[in-house]
Order: sequence, then structure tokens, then C-alpha cells
Amino acid sequence: MECKFCNKECKNGNSLRNHERLCKLNPNCQNIKSNFIIYNEKLKNGLIKKENKNQYTKAKLEGRKIFISDETRKKLSKNNKGNKLNEEQRKKHREAMKNAVLNNPESYTASNVSGRTPIIEYKGFKLKGTWELEVAKWLDKNNIKWTNKLKPFEYEWENSIHLYFPDFYLTEFDRYIEVKGFERERDRCKWKVVKNLIIIKKDDIKKIKNDKYNIEDSLSWF
Repeated sequence: MECKFCNKECKNGNSLRNHERLCKLNPNCQNIKSNFIIYNEKLKNGLIKKENKNQYTKAKLEGRKIFISDETRKKLSKNNKGNKLNEEQRKKHREAMKNAVLNNPESYTASNVSGRTPIIEYKGFKLKGTWELEVAKWLDKNNIKWTNKLKPFEYEWENSIHLYFPDFYLTEFDRYIEVKGFERERDRCKWKVVKNLIIIKKDDIKKIKNDKYNIEDSLSWF
């Protein structure tokens, strides 16, 4: 069966009638606008406002929890890998991420891990590796109050502003502690922005394990 206007072949009578009704060569063609076109025209004329909602943001606004399966997460991750941001978009993304960390630092420090360093749970705190665990136990043993839930310091590296979280803060002494093995130029750059920072390295860890470390020596630096 062929359309009498454009000679397109159709499978059956129903498909032929529907095609001819909408065929562009039909002088009496029905002009049907899709809902999407109508929606965009309303947006353009200011008759409606775009809400920018999807199923996840709507659930959040309504106070509902939404479950995302591992399979869906993998699909989303795969789809997003090919998306490339321009410089302006990358700048906005960096600024948004920095503000998110500044407004909610605990969510960042809890997962701020580099390399293969294991996360160790200790008295409700998440520590990065066995060295931090040794320091935490030593501080407790010596009745020194500490926390690792703290706000970041801003520092400049390669013409960009970054955030630095020291590993510990000694609340009674107003001192920060950084536990570090290999020292890089970037480390020295960010350490400069924290004037009351104690750096604990490999030799200090050995002393801590043997209970021969004296923090008074470090406090006397300031």
C-alpha cells in the first residue's frame, strides 16, 4: 500500500491512513505540534518557568529517599565519561565543589583518601592509614584531646586555589598535626598556610611506637 501523495509504502491500511493524514505533500495535512515544542514556546514567552527537576531532585525536595542500584550508577558513570567540559564549565564546577566542601567539610574529610591508603575506624573517627592510627592512640594515651573533623585551609598551587585538611587538630593546644611520609613540593606549599602546624614523619612514628616521642618539643617551636 502506497501513499497517494508521496508514494511511501505502508504496511497496512491503518498505517497508510495515518501517514496520509500527516503527509507533508498532502494539501490538507494536519499540523500537529508536539508537547515539547509547545513547552519551549511557553518557556520562551515567559508563560512558565523551568523547574530543573528530575526524579532525584524531586525526591530530595519532597524529603523522600531514592535508591540507585549499582547497575544504574555504573551506567550513569559510563555515560558521563564521554562528556567534556569547557574551561568556563570546569571553573564553575571547581568553584561549586569548593563551596560544597567549605559548607560541609565533614563529608569531604571522611572520604578524602589518596592512593591505596586504607580507611581505619577508630572511636567514631575515620583515619587514613596505620600511621594516623598510631598518632591517635598516642594522643589518647597521653590525654591530649584531638579531632580530625575540621575546616580546610586555602592554598595556591599552580595558579589555582586548593583546599588543605591537616590530619589532626589539638583542641587544648591550638595546634594542627600533619602525618606525612614522603614530602613533596606541593606539601611544603600547603604547610606554609598553617602557622601552628606540627609535622610528624617516619622517625617520629618510630618514637611514638616506642613511647619515646615528646610533643613538648614540637609545641616549643611556636
